[in-house]
Amino acid sequence: MTQFVEANNAVFRYEHVGNAEGAGAPLLLVHELGGDMTSWDPALAAGLCANRPAMRFDWRGAGMSEKIRGHFDIDVMCADIAGIVKETGFGDGKPVDVVGIALGGGVVIGFAARYPEMVRRLVSTSSAIGGSPAAAAGLKERAAGVERDGMRPYCEASHARSFADHLRTDADLYEWYRKKWIAQDPTSFAAHNRMLANMDEFPSLPKIKAKTLVLSGTHDPLRPPEMVKDIASKIPGAEYEELETGHFMHVQTPDLCAKRIPMFLDQN
Repeated sequence: MTQFVEANNAVFRYEHVGNAEGAGAPLLLVHELGGDMTSWDPALAAGLCANRPAMRFDWRGAGMSEKIRGHFDIDVMCADIAGIVKETGFGDGKPVDVVGIALGGGVVIGFAARYPEMVRRLVSTSSAIGGSPAAAAGLKERAAGVERDGMRPYCEASHARSFADHLRTDADLYEWYRKKWIAQDPTSFAAHNRMLANMDEFPSLPKIKAKTLVLSGTHDPLRPPEMVKDIASKIPGAEYEELETGHFMHVQTPDLCAKRIPMFLDQN
């Protein structure tokens, strides 16, 4: 059942999913830029959390969580996650497993570096961690555009790279995702873009203590495998793998997502 929690001076929508009686460690699901917690629906239906309790939530500004007004950055977002976990009692005070997709993959890297005591295992896919002045300029331009014109005019240009035609094999699924993207709050989406534009989580990589899996997608032009592999190489002891998927693994290849991630989380 969808619930709401107040943490770090904001209200967040969240939901307990998965198998509460499962043997796997509790898993926190962190969605992507332009998405919300329902983006996990395809992977959950494919069995991602069939053997573990899990929780998903809407970022500040996304879905049905409180919208962003005023200052927002990666430190605030990581504090949001810490607050949500603590206020909901997820994991009963013990470290939890965390998985993030795309910008969510960058956010969970930042979270694991800032709150190492809260993370048991970490999975980051198509990791967007900032640090590129050229990309930052485009993100700031898009932020100004959606604030002025709304989300709709920017959807196809964005999805041409993140959700290309050859990944739209399920037309109904893509239409669901497209409409959901357009319905996001433009002001908050702009704040998320500016957050990424100002991010540089490269200094966080050597600070990560959790056992980590970093995944890239062969069909991801936004975060190509060589870029993601470089990120993985800077995390102590991290495993890296390139998969036949795109930027949004949990939506575009949910069966693969539901197979590969639990395999890592459950290994000794």
